[in-house]
Amino acid sequence: MSKKPHSVKVPTKYRATAKILKTALQQQKSVKTLIFAEKPARARSLHTVLKKFCDNRVAVEKAIEETGLLRDNPSFDPSLAKVLVTELVYGRKELNGESKPFQTVRGYKERLLKSISDSGLQSKERNPRYVRVNTNLYSVAEALRYLSSEDWRRKELPADASYADFLTAIKSLEEDEFMTDLHVEGVLIFPAKWANYWVSHELVRSKRLILQNKATSLAAELLAPPMGATVLDMCAAPGMKTLHLCNVMKNKGCIYSVELDHVRYETLCEITEQAGCEIVKPILGDALDLTSERFADVEYILVDPSCSGSGMQNRMTVCDERKDDNRLYRLQGVQIKMLSHAMSAFPNVKRIAYCTCSLWKEENEQVVQRCLQLNPSYKLLSCKKALRNKWHNVGDKDYPNIGKNCLYCLPDSDLTDGIFLALFEKLRQDEID
Repeated sequence: MSKKPHSVKVPTKYRATAKILKTALQQQKSVKTLIFAEKPARARSLHTVLKKFCDNRVAVEKAIEETGLLRDNPSFDPSLAKVLVTELVYGRKELNGESKPFQTVRGYKERLLKSISDSGLQSKERNPRYVRVNTNLYSVAEALRYLSSEDWRRKELPADASYADFLTAIKSLEEDEFMTDLHVEGVLIFPAKWANYWVSHELVRSKRLILQNKATSLAAELLAPPMGATVLDMCAAPGMKTLHLCNVMKNKGCIYSVELDHVRYETLCEITEQAGCEIVKPILGDALDLTSERFADVEYILVDPSCSGSGMQNRMTVCDERKDDNRLYRLQGVQIKMLSHAMSAFPNVKRIAYCTCSLWKEENEQVVQRCLQLNPSYKLLSCKKALRNKWHNVGDKDYPNIGKNCLYCLPDSDLTDGIFLALFEKLRQDEID
């Protein structure tokens, strides 16, 4: 005897996704933060559907309203409806199962598709998929051989290609083509349509390849600690930048990776262990409590503090993002404390990289300006020069000697997440005098 629809449960994946979406919408919390609290295996499946909803939120909500899906079914949980409509229209394009919610949404399929088609709100063009080789476990040469064996064609540019040429080439990637990045060794670039393909790929599951946006890869690239160095990552979880630092250092030296939140700390430990990071020493605690007595050997520091996340709107935002001056003021205070601590507490530091996923000046140029005032023994290096001048977007020119040396990654023009970066170097004694 077949079960009645009301007795068939909606798969756990969709119920968990709907729960996160409901919390994000009601409490104005970050989807990214909520996903981090989940186990990594589940987080991957949650991320896929939520990403598609974030990209197409207006279209999904408009279609639900126009078709009367929730009006006709008042007991239907709105968040679950949004998740299932997203999956049906933009995801797997099917809902295989006999639960009542599945049956209900399938019954509206034609009307939902027509509403979205008539509105003209089609899925927005996505930025490419970036995949970075984890050289702890896999070499770039091995990755290229694998791609060749799978009939991927490498699109190559002449040695004198400009940054504009590089961006144009990315936009014109054909379905079976990929590129290697212009700035960061080991970053591979694929057409956006293959984003989900890589999420479940065996090389990604085994941590030989890492799904990491090119923008966040620039932090370790610019900090550039040599083999054998001692590095401090002050806000390390989930561990992508720590792992990249480990790759840059060829797994030789020492990386202190600090995380205050216990759940995120466990994620950090799990990811770095699976990724073969032999030199990483995870620390559960507040980076502001670290002192020179225990960490006098630190030479390079990455400061990637909590921020508004305004640069990530293109990826995982479900709330209406408005500039909240009070929140920015509070965040700025923490950011200045973190960066100033990095500058003042460790006597042997040579270089510091400051990174946020924010596009607000309050968290970026203003923090840099204040920390240089508080710590005159440091100077700002040019991020653009460090990238061989093959970059377009720098900081605000209204901040003399600061803006021009900082770097922005902008989603629309750089085809990446939105990131801000600044690079500091300790002055020599003769420069101070």
